[in-house]
Amino acid sequence: MKESALYHTGCPVWNCRDWIGTVFNHRVDSRDALREYAKIFNTVEANSIFYAIPPLATIERWMAESGAGFKFCPKFPKSISHDRRLADASDETASFIKILEALAHGDRLGPSFLQLPPSFNANSFDTLKAYLQSLPKEFRYAVEARHVTWYDKSDNENRFDDLLESLGIDKVIFDSRPLFASQSPDEDETSAQSRKPQTPIRKVALSKHPFIRFVGQNKLSENETWIKEWAPVVNKWILEGKQPFVFSHCPDEANVPFLARALHAQLKKLNPLLPPFPAFACDTQAPEREGKQMDLF
Repeated sequence: MKESALYHTGCPVWNCRDWIGTVFNHRVDSRDALREYAKIFNTVEANSIFYAIPPLATIERWMAESGAGFKFCPKFPKSISHDRRLADASDETASFIKILEALAHGDRLGPSFLQLPPSFNANSFDTLKAYLQSLPKEFRYAVEARHVTWYDKSDNENRFDDLLESLGIDKVIFDSRPLFASQSPDEDETSAQSRKPQTPIRKVALSKHPFIRFVGQNKLSENETWIKEWAPVVNKWILEGKQPFVFSHCPDEANVPFLARALHAQLKKLNPLLPPFPAFACDTQAPEREGKQMDLF
């Protein structure tokens, strides 16, 4: 996928032990996971940075293992977003910007995304505005707002969108509808439902890199409705010259690559210029999971 610049698709992580023998060859060592992942996907959510900023030596290793065309999308550290709540966070932000500078220097930087705390509501608009305006303009960003006040279809939402658009910042679209449509006894899905928000969906692109985080069910066929819904939206953005970033999530990370591949398959039906999705290791073996079939719909 990394040879395609039309859009970027990836997962929240690059290392999952359940991918060895299914997505990756069974002989792959976990230490080589990023190298193998980057042969299939062209982006990844760098969620680990949310918990701790890694040494620059680690960033250098990531870039060496990922190859040309691959993009990391770092998540702003929680020390900035959740602990400091965007106030008096200049030191933490400076440390984070050093990571962005290193990734940008190696041409591995995608949009960085700022996830606001669930309780961070529209009353804190001025704090958000001041923080976003203070960020270096040479990098790309996206903001994930979770509190319902940011989606009132009125003054709060309008000024939020206007702010992002004026700064060239995208809005993270967090679509958890498939997850909450499930009535299954799947313990992973039940646990995920207790942790994930149900954010209102706005199919808008405020800047050049629309950013979708799509949370599907573990059973791939149960996501068909939403996959078919999103494919023409993403394709429209591509035809408009935008470069969407689409990240797939599942309660059980073993299923995430198969969901990403199903999304790509539906999108390719609309846009034949997209390259074929790279093969998984299980494609040359007997089917082990429903997700093996790329063209389900």
